[in-house]
Amino acid sequence: MAFAVFSNLPKKLLLLFLFIILYSHTTKSQTPDAPYYTNCPTDSNYTANSTFKANLDSLFGSLYSAAAASVSGFSNQTAGQSPNQVYGSTICRSDLSLAQCRTCLSVVMREIEVDCPRGKTADIWHDYCFLRYSDKNFFGYSDDFFYVFIHSSSKPTDPLLFNATLGNLIGSLTNKAAYTSSLMFAAASMNYTSFSPIYGMVQCTRDLSKDGCFQCLSTHRSEIPQCCGGYEGARLYARPCFIRYEVYPFYNITAVDELSSPPPPPATPPPDSATPPPPPANDDSSSPPAAANGGDEQGIPGSEFRSFNLGTLRGATNGFSQSNKLGEGGFGPVYKGTLQGGQKIAVKRLSWTSSQGLVELRNEVVLLAELQHRNLVRLLGFCLEEEEKLLVYEFLPHRSLDTILFDPSSRTELDLGRRCKIIEGIGRGLLYLHEDSRLKIVHRDLKASNILLDGDMNPKISDFGLARLVDVDETQGNTSRIAGTYGYMAPEYALHGFFSTKSDVFSYGVLVLEILTGRRNNNFEESGQLVDLLSYVWQHWIEGKGLEVIDRSVVAHCQSQVALRCIHIGLLCVQAEPSERPNMTSIILMLSSSSITLQAPKPPAFLLRSGMISKSNILRDRDMC
Repeated sequence: MAFAVFSNLPKKLLLLFLFIILYSHTTKSQTPDAPYYTNCPTDSNYTANSTFKANLDSLFGSLYSAAAASVSGFSNQTAGQSPNQVYGSTICRSDLSLAQCRTCLSVVMREIEVDCPRGKTADIWHDYCFLRYSDKNFFGYSDDFFYVFIHSSSKPTDPLLFNATLGNLIGSLTNKAAYTSSLMFAAASMNYTSFSPIYGMVQCTRDLSKDGCFQCLSTHRSEIPQCCGGYEGARLYARPCFIRYEVYPFYNITAVDELSSPPPPPATPPPDSATPPPPPANDDSSSPPAAANGGDEQGIPGSEFRSFNLGTLRGATNGFSQSNKLGEGGFGPVYKGTLQGGQKIAVKRLSWTSSQGLVELRNEVVLLAELQHRNLVRLLGFCLEEEEKLLVYEFLPHRSLDTILFDPSSRTELDLGRRCKIIEGIGRGLLYLHEDSRLKIVHRDLKASNILLDGDMNPKISDFGLARLVDVDETQGNTSRIAGTYGYMAPEYALHGFFSTKSDVFSYGVLVLEILTGRRNNNFEESGQLVDLLSYVWQHWIEGKGLEVIDRSVVAHCQSQVALRCIHIGLLCVQAEPSERPNMTSIILMLSSSSITLQAPKPPAFLLRSGMISKSNILRDRDMC
């Protein structure tokens, strides 16, 4: 029996036609744990003794030979010439043995011919392997077609906690498969109660780019709450990627552990390799290392990034000219540059007057060496020559969020849909920093000027000079050096130096309200009185006038319920008590599912009234507004 979701339907309509196959249904599988599904379009067929059939037979032979000899059974092959050329792809789960992979491939090659006779295009998903062929080139491409298999009717006793943990697990595996694993494969478990783990696995075909793998897995991860969120196990099969989760171990744990183990270090390091960097300093009193010409003495991981020549960067930025200047931050100015090959870059130049600049530079480089996410800015390299200390980033054409959001002539580019997309993208970047990356990181300086926008208005968090590592089991840190930007700082951090992921959540809430209102968080005049943003939004909220705070350039065309829900989430993030703020996992769930009921917010922090925080209370050594 064939069940399918076709990519030519709108996304929401796809979910309406999503067939869930329960374990009680009959399959042709020899074992209940290894179902398979075939997709057989009938729009194009071949005849029994045609050239296409001969090419297909030849393709199956070369696919089997190549895949069975490769790691995880991945292979892309072609056979014949146009108009009878045929393209084919196979992949096995990376936790399988070579013998298991070969057995699965031989089974699906036999079954696809039985289930899809004479079709010029067909797909077959088995729990252990996948086979696809077509008369059209599909290598490296993804689409919306996917298939869901749910074999268990069991439901978690605490669905909200289960779904939050599941989202965290699959998100972590997605990042690992896309940006860390050479096999584009990851599997692990995560406890959602003391004795109840969830086991997860994700995999992409290796013809996808890293970003393509991330996009495919993220897209289908977002389907889980709609299709499978009420069940303790499910499989989501897309053409170039795969997700599975269960409450029992279904993969080869020993094989996964071996794949996750780092390779042994070489006996003799290559002569050009740089000294590995020390961990980022968590002691704010650390003094910067002595200046030097080479990157190694500076603790910069030269093996991770390109070391740019100073002359190259001077030429690229026209000698760091004013005409190429993009902006100025606490670190120093940022310049647009163009390399000889045409690649555009952004160059951050350490201010000579900054006493803490080199510490922040080291912190940023060492952290970004470990971080890879589509919503984080990408560091390309660095330069430490003469007296210059430079960081080189990807160039993002729309620059920073504040340059558009607070510009009356540009803000109209940001309709409510784009603003919600930016809000969610920033949230996903923070979720990665807090939960999904190998490190647990508090950014400490989240604000509109530190959010950069690419050509499609996708947000990327930047400026990790103040970011701090937090131990996995640590709830908060403490510092005597309060550094950041007034208006975005959580009260516990501004007054006492206590920082945690919840202090980032506070900054995120302020940013959410800025994005929705189009107003800066600084004091502004309203009806002849000086008010701050949180007071302004809260007063309208309790009076039932929440829509009146929405930016006038979008409010006339916005979906009122969507806008009000985003304001509600923003207010929950800026609660005075850290324990009353949601974590980023919960925030992403709130943003992606309107069915989740939101708690009523309490008055936010930084209200201008007796007993709350005023600007004069805050001790800080840097203000980058």
